[in-house]
Amino acid sequence: MRCDRVSLYLRTRALAAGLALVLAAAGCGGSNGVRGPEDAAPATSGSAVVQGTLITGGVSALSSDGVSSLSGGSGWTVRVEGTGLLAAVDEEGEFILSGVPAGTITLIFEGPGTTAHLTVSGLLDGQVLSLQVHISGRTATVTGPTSTAPSKDTKLTGVLESVAGAHLVVGEQPVDASHVRKVWRGHRRIELDRLEPGEKVKVWGTLGGDGVLVAEEIKALNTDREDEFTAFKGTVQSVGFGTLGLHANPNGSYPTLVVAGRHVKTNGSTKFRRSDGTSLNPHDIKVGDKAYVEGWKKPGGAVSATKVKVDCNY
Repeated sequence: MRCDRVSLYLRTRALAAGLALVLAAAGCGGSNGVRGPEDAAPATSGSAVVQGTLITGGVSALSSDGVSSLSGGSGWTVRVEGTGLLAAVDEEGEFILSGVPAGTITLIFEGPGTTAHLTVSGLLDGQVLSLQVHISGRTATVTGPTSTAPSKDTKLTGVLESVAGAHLVVGEQPVDASHVRKVWRGHRRIELDRLEPGEKVKVWGTLGGDGVLVAEEIKALNTDREDEFTAFKGTVQSVGFGTLGLHANPNGSYPTLVVAGRHVKTNGSTKFRRSDGTSLNPHDIKVGDKAYVEGWKKPGGAVSATKVKVDCNY
């Protein structure tokens, strides 16, 4: 029993020592960071996440006056030397690098007319390192406190590259929107499926050690994409449940319908009713049913349904 306690103590002490980080700026030979105990041994395997904010001249790296432009990126990138890991720095100076090798790495920041290096050591598997990096000429230094934790509250601005249910990709960053609380377009609340690939969005959420940003709130920045409310009647011509299918996931999916030639998407917020006002299981909708649909017509022509009523007497 005593041996077990001694072994547990030694393992705990080694883990605490490994959490110490040393950050050194390259270029002019300056350094900035914190040092752990002298016996701290950095990890040499696994992967971590590095999340941070880039600052130049006292403002975010996106411009000399700190004014962001939503028409494009900041013009800065950050990569991990010796790997294929690369991330764009967004308009607010934020960046996220996932799958970073544990141990010691060198970050290379490249922007208009300059390149700067920053060495980071002591990264551990599953760790999220958050830091603020100041660029002056060809020198990168860490300003303000750094933090390491299993997760980190963060935000990200970028182009919505793809949408697959609640799984999004924003500027190459995977985003889990399965627990999102609010989705906005301008000052209006919208449904998640009314976001369109290709538009610019801002995501607030929690970044985990697996590199996935779990979204709490999303805002669509293209406010000119106003959806049009529509209501119509017709015959249900097809019923689909995606790749999972009706029998693979009978209670966790919502159908995509074709009603009177129009594609209708439904989700957990859609109200399903029969003509007598009673509730309807969406899996009971059949081809040939008469249906009444209310919802928002999206730019591509599909309708995001807020209400579907079947077997209507009309």
